[in-house]
Amino acid sequence: MLCVLLVLPVVAQQYFFTVEKYHEAENTALKDVRSVLVVNNALVQPETFGHTIMVDGEQRGSASVQLDRSLLYSMFSLTETLDRSSEFVRVELLDKSQNQSNNFYSRSMLGSEQANQLLADYGVDALLVLNQLVVYDVLDNFLTTNGGYYAFLQAYIQSHWTIYYAQSSQKPVSFSQADTLVWDGKEEPTRSRALAQLPDRQEALLYLSSVLGEHVAQCFLPYWQPVKRYLYEHDNIHVKGGLEHFRYKHWQEAINCWVVALDGKDKKAAAFAAANIAISYEMLGDENSACAYAERACRLFGALKTAYGRQQQANIRYYQAQLQSKMAR
Repeated sequence: MLCVLLVLPVVAQQYFFTVEKYHEAENTALKDVRSVLVVNNALVQPETFGHTIMVDGEQRGSASVQLDRSLLYSMFSLTETLDRSSEFVRVELLDKSQNQSNNFYSRSMLGSEQANQLLADYGVDALLVLNQLVVYDVLDNFLTTNGGYYAFLQAYIQSHWTIYYAQSSQKPVSFSQADTLVWDGKEEPTRSRALAQLPDRQEALLYLSSVLGEHVAQCFLPYWQPVKRYLYEHDNIHVKGGLEHFRYKHWQEAINCWVVALDGKDKKAAAFAAANIAISYEMLGDENSACAYAERACRLFGALKTAYGRQQQANIRYYQAQLQSKMAR
């Protein structure tokens, strides 16, 4: 799906217009789900696990960081992002961990009976279950070649999730999501001043947990992305007429005008018309026809045997690649 936003001239014979291109969700596992329960089934990471201290690039020990809120930050962010969207009728959160084990290092999954009971109790179409959340981070500071000190905090977070469905015909689906962030400052005359520029370690990791939750939610949501498309203008009466129709989003009428220009004696006008027809078919959602006319435009531009023709041929090839990528998705 494409929505035209703006038309602006860029050169005498070419116009670009901005469109919002609709992308399906990257993860379609919740495509037909209208109500979902986000479930905590993870254990809190031990305070002394995963937090490395380095000085001048060498490991000097580890830190103790409380991350008992990291699971909540991640799930709150995920639940809020899903709930803000119009894709779901109802989104709820079960923040109390359902994990009955005491081994953080071994991932534990919900049993089928437990999952079915939660689905029935909350009356939802699916459970989105967090099974494990692990954070690794490195705090380093070192002497620079300028004689000053530089410090940074780099964190990496990884998570594992499973989706359980109320419909017995749908099997559970598991997936992983990871994110990383780096905090750094400017060079300072002392180590202490370099380190003072960094955020509190615990707050930084909680923020990363929140970012992860938002990114997990976004995987299930469709989105719009602004892209540019190019149209060609020519003195040919049919090319001009097609542009007038296109400005008013009369895609088929524009095509009808440009088709006439394809059979004319002016090869440049024919190349312009073929390229414009390709764009119009994309607006109509017919990517196969768009690709066919883009290929025809490439041949016509190549037949001009000019540097301009070769440049436009390269532009159309790039457009074809975008179409093919869209069709593949």
